[in-house]
Amino acid sequence: MNLSILISKSYGKLIAIHWVVTTILALTAIVFYPRLPTEVPTHFGFGTADSPGNKLSVFVLPIALIVFGLVCSRRWIDRQYADLTIQNTLIKGLMMVLMVILWWGVAVATMIYYRLAW
Repeated sequence: MNLSILISKSYGKLIAIHWVVTTILALTAIVFYPRLPTEVPTHFGFGTADSPGNKLSVFVLPIALIVFGLVCSRRWIDRQYADLTIQNTLIKGLMMVLMVILWWGVAVATMIYYRLAW
């Protein structure tokens, strides 16, 4: 199977998963918000919180995921670069890697806020 076709099909599936993850995270942030303390950690150095922030900061990640999902829109990429070209394949591959890295960061932050809320 051609690599461009494989990446294009995988990209479509990852975008669908991305919107599911974004929806779950946004709902989780809404549920956790009333239970969080006034100040929550926003930065960790060597496993300890070293920078507190307002609890509204829990909405930064859902907003970042929404913006990232809009930027990674398949329609936008296919409009900029013809489908199944080298540029299109490279952009989609890069976006898939960035998406997984962003999900990992979101998962870590969600676990931290979950522990603070309960």
